[in-house]
Amino acid sequence: MPEKISGIEKGSRKESLCGETLEQGEYFMAKVAFIEPSCSFNSYGYFRFPLMGTICLGTILKEAGHDVMVFRDSVQSVYDKSKGWLHEALTKVDVVCLSLMTSTAERGYLIADAIKKVAPKIKIIMGGPHPTYMSEEAINHADLVVKGEGEEIILDAVENENLTGIVEGPPVSDLTKYPIPDLSILTEKKLPPRQAPISTSRGCPYDCIFCTVSATFGRKCRFREVGHVIEEIEKRISEGFKKLFFYDDNFAINKERTKELLRRMIRKNLKISWSAESRTDIAKDKELLELMSKANCSTMFIGFESVNPETLAVYNKKQSLDDIKNCIKLLHDHGIRVHGMFVLGSDADDNSTAKETVKFCHEMKIDSAQFALLHPLPGSKLYDILDSQGRIFTKKWSLYDGSHVVFKPLKMTPLELQEKFMYSWKKFYSLMRNPLYFAVSRYILNKWEKANKSAIAELKARFKK
Repeated sequence: MPEKISGIEKGSRKESLCGETLEQGEYFMAKVAFIEPSCSFNSYGYFRFPLMGTICLGTILKEAGHDVMVFRDSVQSVYDKSKGWLHEALTKVDVVCLSLMTSTAERGYLIADAIKKVAPKIKIIMGGPHPTYMSEEAINHADLVVKGEGEEIILDAVENENLTGIVEGPPVSDLTKYPIPDLSILTEKKLPPRQAPISTSRGCPYDCIFCTVSATFGRKCRFREVGHVIEEIEKRISEGFKKLFFYDDNFAINKERTKELLRRMIRKNLKISWSAESRTDIAKDKELLELMSKANCSTMFIGFESVNPETLAVYNKKQSLDDIKNCIKLLHDHGIRVHGMFVLGSDADDNSTAKETVKFCHEMKIDSAQFALLHPLPGSKLYDILDSQGRIFTKKWSLYDGSHVVFKPLKMTPLELQEKFMYSWKKFYSLMRNPLYFAVSRYILNKWEKANKSAIAELKARFKK
């Protein structure tokens, strides 16, 4: 009987997918390239942290013996359509895996088509949020589309050349059984600003109308064991990282588990600062706030979403304006900076909402803020509602990045909403006392306006006041 390694009979393949001939009895180990396609420059473009999915899946393959690279197209371009240039490494692999969000789908399709044109034997696999909900679209550019989670299927997807079409990735029941993500498989040399990504949970019990997290990962949260997380933090410290960013959609969704993690960080005297995302209810637990402060929490990214009570109800946020005010105050009282995240454009918002939002931010002394436009992502309840109402006026996916208006709001025109978005960024950061924040915000805004001249002109022509 031939020996089996990672589900493939040793020596069962005579040729790799890119045409490399193997000697008799030699085991084929795949050369795999993961690609995180870039999106058009948007209001968050200055901070380019990697997606965890590509790194986690790549690590699983590497531990199984495969040769893995992860390309971040926003940092190291892999394709230039105007010049007909494709990164040479992508023509010398057996499998290319593309992780696509809605805003990066069009770019991902272009890259996949370019690879197939040059090297048709290379297997193209697509996964991520957009292919999960638009699988029939994605399969036109791929050999295999994986819907949902990829950990349980990635080895078979790469090693089984006959696995094609659209498949469902089974949900992961135990996040701890997978290896700690290996950041060395990233082709870039370092992650500015020396901040390591870390993910400790998956799923969200809430059901915000514009979000796809609960639909994609379920409303039941799954967690890595605390000891496994601590091991990863220690590894990042040994690698020279000075900061961590927890990618969890809600860092404190299980407060007792979060407290245990923080206590372990404190006992081990882990000298690294960290940031995370959470909801306003984090401030209702005094012990949790004290532990966060002692464990070197520098900034909390809080999804306030709106200062309009009607909009909070529309978004199904289950929080009040008083909750927002209390959260900001208590985080500041514990020496933790507040980064407020707001979404403009609900059916309850009007031309005054952006101004009221910026005013509120300054009155509450929020340290930094980001303003996004409501955008109906495929897979969200919002998408289904607006699509059924005929209010989505474009499905150019590259515009679904939170910086472009793609639907008709109720109480203002699309052009007015786009202008209020730009006003929010300009006004908030023009009043900032921190010169670095002011300079960075100006750079981002100026670059965004330059990159989006044609998009704004099209909006003006289509929706004149």
